[in-house]
Amino acid sequence: MGLFGKLKKLFKGKKENPIFKNGADISELRQLTEKETLSRKLVDNIALVREYHGNSFGLQIREFKMGPKNVPGAAIFIEGLVSSDILDEVIHALLIESGKFADLPTSGKEMLPFARDKVIPAREVAEIADLNELFDKMLLGDTILLFDGTDKALAIDTKGWKTRAISESDAEVAIRGPREAFIESIHDNLALIRRRIRVPQLWVEDFRIGNLTRTHVALVYIKGLAGEGILEEARSRLDKIDTDKILESGDLEAFIEDAPFSVFPTLLRTERPDRVVAGLLEGQVALVTNGSPFVLLFPATFFNMLHAPDDYFEKPIAGTFLRVLRYLAIILSTFLPGMYVAIINFHPEIFPTTLFLRIAATREGVPFPVVVELMVMESVFEVLREAGVRLPASIGPAISIVGALVLGDAAISAGIVSPPVVIVVALTAIASFATPNFALGIAGRLLRFGFVFLGAIFGLFGIQFGILLLIIHVCALRSFGVPYLNPSAPLIWKDMVRDHLLRTWTWGATERPKLVGFREPQRGSSKMKDEHFQIFSRDKKQENTGDKAGSRDKKQENAGDKNQAASRDKKEEVSEGKNGENPREKGSQTKYKKSSRGKKEEGSENES
Repeated sequence: MGLFGKLKKLFKGKKENPIFKNGADISELRQLTEKETLSRKLVDNIALVREYHGNSFGLQIREFKMGPKNVPGAAIFIEGLVSSDILDEVIHALLIESGKFADLPTSGKEMLPFARDKVIPAREVAEIADLNELFDKMLLGDTILLFDGTDKALAIDTKGWKTRAISESDAEVAIRGPREAFIESIHDNLALIRRRIRVPQLWVEDFRIGNLTRTHVALVYIKGLAGEGILEEARSRLDKIDTDKILESGDLEAFIEDAPFSVFPTLLRTERPDRVVAGLLEGQVALVTNGSPFVLLFPATFFNMLHAPDDYFEKPIAGTFLRVLRYLAIILSTFLPGMYVAIINFHPEIFPTTLFLRIAATREGVPFPVVVELMVMESVFEVLREAGVRLPASIGPAISIVGALVLGDAAISAGIVSPPVVIVVALTAIASFATPNFALGIAGRLLRFGFVFLGAIFGLFGIQFGILLLIIHVCALRSFGVPYLNPSAPLIWKDMVRDHLLRTWTWGATERPKLVGFREPQRGSSKMKDEHFQIFSRDKKQENTGDKAGSRDKKQENAGDKNQAASRDKKEEVSEGKNGENPREKGSQTKYKKSSRGKKEEGSENES
């Protein structure tokens, strides 16, 4: 029964229904596709595929006959999704190589398993029985093989669409480290991860999300290292997604993030495989989305957002310096404009008198309050920043820099803004560029405007009140159950010093983060730190020789103690035998008397 017959049966008795008159909508068409099964006749199956797919451009159907009885068959695929070389190998094997077999089947029912087991080259082959699964496989680049006389079909892996070459990341630039970055193919992205973690405990769970896009989403984690509660929560959130489209990991992030109304990101997005692998080795979980070069990593914390690859690939002292510098930069970019407005309007006594007089002299003739000056310059700079991002890479930076210089100089010359405001805006902009995470940088830019208004209305007390509200909000955030300010709130001093506030040596980082890697706290042997300093083999030999000598002396000492104890027990047995007592029956009493005699008996034993 064709599509028109199904629609007619579905809407029987409703001839005036506008849906039936103008055609079925997408939800009804999807329901019909899910209920449709394959027929035993090849002609009907081809007609179903053409009818449900609309005989669209790119749909290729190659019919052939196979075997001595000329069993009709067909290969169906979408042009552009398959590899022409692999497809030619499959067709050649079906039509040419199959003739070498003497036991060729004479019916389509026998031809299907014969082609699957003996004829088709070593490719991934799956057997399907319904139309919905047929379209799922075909639209992923598989070739569908149909034979007359059977209601089954074979889906042969012939994927071969064009992908972007693996190149360096533009969003996360590093001076030292790997240059590979994720691309839009989920298979290539998973291969980049598997090349770095070569253990069978690296598990990948496949999800299909999006009623129309049917996007592949892979949940990646290390079994036995990632928390089971985090995994269950991730599976639950993914299963609850009900939408037509998932085109990018940003669409997925909107459905599974913990705080959708907060300006702070609670999932770490990255396009660097080395960063994803480092997170997996600490107990985090990754989400890889087909069609997106950005991988989501969770649980994520505020300190994870401020870490950069150079922190780990350079010496710890340099990494710590860069990290502290980055922390100071984000504080400066968030609070400097608001504090400047608050001090100028309400607390000028904080500035030295000479400096304040110079600032007041530069503001003579400026027709606007300082808050208006600052907001105008900040808004202009944000427009220039956005224009520089949207312009081509060859002219974007030049336009933004020249525009900022020209506009700043022209505004000062025209008396619209004062030079100190331009300096504050420039320092704020330069400090904001030090934030390695783009999403966290946007949060800082939004908070900056809020603190400017608080400083203009309430002064430094408004800034203080805003900081308290900000701390309360950030402390309340969670990322899949993990506190957002971990390990500073709750305070875990070892994690804070080891790899969050500071950067320790790699050989000294023997423990994983407490709240994330709790299932396997130790990264390796506990003796790794001590063995790191044993540079020469001679030192190890001497240490081993000393250990053996020490153990030999200890054995001799233990043997001497045993001999002394045995002789002492023998003397006691002889003395007790003389008194007419049985030493075997009075053994426990002897021990009790010995312990009760105390220091006197110990002294006599030492003399003997």
